[in-house]
Order: sequence, then C-alpha cells, then structure tokens
Amino acid sequence: MKRTIILCAFMTMAAMASAQSNIEQLFSSLDAREDISLLSKNHYEDDTEKPTTFCHYTETEMPKPAFCKLEESFFKTFTGEKDAYNIYRKTPSDEAKPEISIPYGTQNEYSVILGSHADHNYLAAFFHDKTDSHKRHAYAIAWYEKGDKVIIMRYHIYGDDPARVEKQRVITYSAGKVIDNNGYVVTGLENLDPTINNDIDFMQRFGTLRTSFASTRLPGSELTRTALVMKIVDLCKKHHKLLTDNERTTCDKSLVELIKGNSYNDPFIVGMLEEARIALKK
Repeated sequence: MKRTIILCAFMTMAAMASAQSNIEQLFSSLDAREDISLLSKNHYEDDTEKPTTFCHYTETEMPKPAFCKLEESFFKTFTGEKDAYNIYRKTPSDEAKPEISIPYGTQNEYSVILGSHADHNYLAAFFHDKTDSHKRHAYAIAWYEKGDKVIIMRYHIYGDDPARVEKQRVITYSAGKVIDNNGYVVTGLENLDPTINNDIDFMQRFGTLRTSFASTRLPGSELTRTALVMKIVDLCKKHHKLLTDNERTTCDKSLVELIKGNSYNDPFIVGMLEEARIALKK
C-alpha cells in the first residue's frame, strides 16, 4: 500500500510539474524507494550560499527484480522532455555513438563523461537557465547490471553553457582557500578525483585531463592549467604500471602534443609535462 501511495503521489506531481521538474521528481522517487541502497554521494559547488556552478552525484543499487519497469520510465521521462534543447541517449547496442562530456566548475575545468562504457545505458537532458542565458542545467542518469544488482548513477550539473560563454573566470588562492574573481569560495574539491583501479580507469582519467588542459587556453587561466598539469603528473607517477605498452605510447604521444600546443611557452608547464613522460617510461 505504501508503494502505491508513493507512486500515485509521484504521478500526480509529475503531471503538474514543468518538464525539467519531471526529472527532478524521478530522482526524488528513486530516493523514496525502500528497495534502493546508497553506495556513494558527492556534491561539488563553488559557493556554499549562492553557487554559480555545481555537480550533485548519487550512486545507488537495487535488486534486478525490483528494477522492473524503471528502465522504461527512465527513457520515457528523459526523451519526453520538450523543453530540453538537447537529449543524449546511448544503450549497449549503440556502440558507434560517441561519448559526450558535460563540463562544470568555475572555469569548466571539470567534466562528467557519458557513453564511455559499452555495457551502460545513458540518458541526459540539457535545459537553458531561464534566469541566466549563459547558464544551463544538465540532468543525467546511467545504469548497468552487476551480478544480481542494478547500479544507478545520477547527476544534476549546473554551470556555464560552453556554447554561450567565452570568457573564463580567474580563480586564485587566498588565506588557504580558492576564490574566483566574483568572490565565491570554491568548495567540495576534495573528493573529485576518481579511483584508479585499472588501465581503463587510467585512460579515461587521462583523457579527461588531457581534453580539459588542451581547451584551457585563455589569458587568466594559468592557475587552472597548473592544477590540471599537476593532476596529470600525479596520475602518471602513481598509476603508470597499470598501462599496456600501447597505452603508454598513446599517452606519451598525447603529452608531446600538449607540449607542442603550449602557446604560452610556460617553462613550468612544459617541465611538468616532461615529468609525466618520464614517469610513464619507468
């Protein structure tokens, strides 16, 4: 009886809500289920009181039999969003479909990549912020089977729309804190780096850092480039032994290209990229 009441209440609210709220109601309905277990949760935001960008992530699991018709409701909710300016959908049968990156952060220095796992299902919907033409909301959900469980990952990402924002913010250190040029204190950075367990984790992380570094070229982004290159060095030094010979070669070639594309000729950046190359060869 309790589940029936929850389901009826959800359907009533969803019918009355806006298109964007339909996804939010879907996420809330998952949290209300008694047969779902929380695995991990991470909330990033650039300011605790008035965030201009954030990424809210939740990973849960539930028994396969309980998952039942949820998959159908996921597809129906996301693909039925008429207010969304873009919908992304990828299933295990869509091997040729490219992955997408959803950036966020004070300078779009972080990103969530969807579509990289062949056995995952992915859905994402993008909405322009009606109160700020330079901002957007991105909602995403991914799920896959693991043994007798179904793992469900959810994201709500808010920040600059890369297609509409050209000027990057400048972030600096002050009194041990990271502050952008609007005075917002950046928080939630401590748990952003993913766990590296194998070569696939390494390559995915390396690819994200490489793309972020290559796209960070505007004046005033020196701090971001420095942070990214140090993450690349740290990744290569700690986890290079996970790679195959071909993966090492691929990463080394990518680092050489980053060095060639360093238009600012920053000796520190070049030196750290070379340090990453040395670490790969050990």
